[in-house]
Amino acid sequence: MKLQLALDGSLQDGLAILDLVADKIDILEIGTPLLFQEGIRAASALHAQFPDLTLLADLKIVDAGQAEASIAFEAGCDYVTVLGFASDATVEGALQASRDFGSTIMVDMLQVPDLLSRTRELTTLGCQLFCVHTAYDLHTSGATPFAELSQLRHALPHAALAVAGGIGPHNLSHVLPLQPEIVVVGGAITQAVDPRQAAIAIREQIDS
Repeated sequence: MKLQLALDGSLQDGLAILDLVADKIDILEIGTPLLFQEGIRAASALHAQFPDLTLLADLKIVDAGQAEASIAFEAGCDYVTVLGFASDATVEGALQASRDFGSTIMVDMLQVPDLLSRTRELTTLGCQLFCVHTAYDLHTSGATPFAELSQLRHALPHAALAVAGGIGPHNLSHVLPLQPEIVVVGGAITQAVDPRQAAIAIREQIDS
């Protein structure tokens, strides 16, 4: 099980956080707000300082799949996200780019109305990694991705799943028994009083 850290602030703030926690994470997510602020050049800057970290660009691709995914892969990213409700043509384009670069597509199932049906369709297209994701704007309402993660895990026991949305030490116990391949954590580390101790606590829960 891998720990993915989502960076959504400035590049400078992200680099400062990584100085404290890089040895505790597996995948570094260049979050969508960070990409809007800094552009894909952030990938090059992060890779230069932390060359051993796997990079994911959270582009949330919904059109021009091959072109947009290629931009991230050319910049050194290992993963890129595509929205699950994108057209099949867009998904197929992103998949082609992933094959061209030997990289990976993570399908973000954010706001997909029929989760199981669409996951099966995307599997048929060739997608292999799916992220169950509760939107940031819904966190204050108490929404979580746990029910959807459970639904997919029980229906597709061998699927490679990731989970994102308000996850931290307080609720990891809901996630770990469902064995996602990737656990995505953002503010529970980046906004913690002591980011390193928060990362250590989460890493220990995952590893145990």
